[in-house]
Amino acid sequence: MSENVSYTNVHRAFLQACSNHGTLSTSQAFNMYVAICAQHDDSHSIPSEADLASVIEAINERIYRFDQKIALVHYDPTDMDFYVFVSLQESPIDLQQNVFTAPELHFFRVLLRELALSEDHTLALIACLNLTNDTASEGMKPLAKTRAEQLLQEWEQLGYFLTLNDKCYLGPKAVVEFEKYITRNYADVVTRCCLCNVTIFYGVKCASCPQILHKDCMKKYLRRLTNCPACKTLWSVPL
Repeated sequence: MSENVSYTNVHRAFLQACSNHGTLSTSQAFNMYVAICAQHDDSHSIPSEADLASVIEAINERIYRFDQKIALVHYDPTDMDFYVFVSLQESPIDLQQNVFTAPELHFFRVLLRELALSEDHTLALIACLNLTNDTASEGMKPLAKTRAEQLLQEWEQLGYFLTLNDKCYLGPKAVVEFEKYITRNYADVVTRCCLCNVTIFYGVKCASCPQILHKDCMKKYLRRLTNCPACKTLWSVPL
């Protein structure tokens, strides 16, 4: 960040809000930014989305040294954009050791593993709760299912998981924050979008070949071309 750009209470308050919420839709983030400006910005200028982008860029320059970032991600299961406060460390699960018990963290790891290994990266909600049987260890009882339900709700609020139509998905925060972790530990079951070269968990499949792409990437691609980027046949899947 250049020296003549001040880092204000607006930046600090917005960073704190992102850290507390974990995941915010772009509309939620902008509404929060407007409210913060009304409280902390004495210039009385009308906030814009471009202003918010500049604030986030300045924040990221400050927090990158701490292996943190506010990332903008398009989340295919809901077809929405989110701002996600993420840790860039290799094992971000370990950062929660002072928040959750060992069995609770183990449940998180098992849930992350099973979602990564499942063919479509989803699990039936009942199957998620049954994973509590894997949290038992020597001298310790398995995590209670009632507590597992509470944890799923809490983790969903933070953006780690999503429950939709009685299924559990990796949430927008997990897709960004645990991309390296999942790729490193389950490399044989993850693929990359051939358009952006980013690990793909949810997307759209070509009707003529096995290629899966991020829906947002494919929408941008089809503005210029009409064929599948892999098999070159005419793209026919609705987006």
